[in-house]
Amino acid sequence: MEHRHYDGDRPGPHDDGFYDPPYERFVPPAEESARYSPDMDIDEVRTETQERIARRRKKQLKKERALRRRKRRLQIIGAVAGMVIIWLLLRFLPVPFGSIVIDGNGTMPDEDVLRVAGVPDYVNVVQLSTSAMRERLTRDLRVGEVTIERQFPATIHIFIKERQAVAVVMTLYGFAYIDDTGTVISVEPQIKGVVVPIITGKKMDTLLLGDTLNDETMKNALAYLHELPPQSAAQIAEINVGSKSEIIAYTTNGISIHLGAGDRAEERAAVTEELLSEVEADQLAVQYIDADPDSPLIKGK
Repeated sequence: MEHRHYDGDRPGPHDDGFYDPPYERFVPPAEESARYSPDMDIDEVRTETQERIARRRKKQLKKERALRRRKRRLQIIGAVAGMVIIWLLLRFLPVPFGSIVIDGNGTMPDEDVLRVAGVPDYVNVVQLSTSAMRERLTRDLRVGEVTIERQFPATIHIFIKERQAVAVVMTLYGFAYIDDTGTVISVEPQIKGVVVPIITGKKMDTLLLGDTLNDETMKNALAYLHELPPQSAAQIAEINVGSKSEIIAYTTNGISIHLGAGDRAEERAAVTEELLSEVEADQLAVQYIDADPDSPLIKGK
């Protein structure tokens, strides 16, 4: 029987009669720059490899920074576009946004303030113009001064100083309430609500809202009332302006205060306050007081 021997170092017949090539170990190809031969300096090879890795890392970091910058730009653009869209929606759609705060109004209800200012049923501070609101409010006779401010983030603050009636005048058809400028701020068929001195001695015809008193003696009387401190003004019940040279005020206790022609209103008001305080402190029985700044006088009974 014939026996065949296989030698792995050379080709030869196998028992099955087929031919197999010899096996070879696979070695992956290396980059030219990374090849090393025994005659090369190992430190030089390491340095070149490190530099190559550093270059790759630097290129990668540069690409990552570019991507981050692009992402930030897109985020900023998206945020700005979103804000513009939201602003447009708030600007033109009837949706509520923000709030309005009102300070200083006493007799004028908040509802009247908003109505006069032109605020619709819903409050949207983006759609409101503070200058237009201020212009509308100043045309209302009940409003003396008004300041409107925008406050972050979405608030409109209205500061109102109402016109205050300092006197009431009898007319043909009722009573007109007058502020310290002589402007008629209210007309009523009878005296009610505000308790203020009544000016007598002059027969007035019809007075309408917004009318201004031009009579000199009445202006002097109003100026005097305006200069009085609140505590002293509360004691004045009537001012008679029937005589141009002798205006007389009457207190709630029946004391008459002679004011002359009513000039030097600030000084006469200061004298009045001082003399009334003296009368109250000393419990004096008084016939009249002369509020002449040059020669003040308390006339006893």
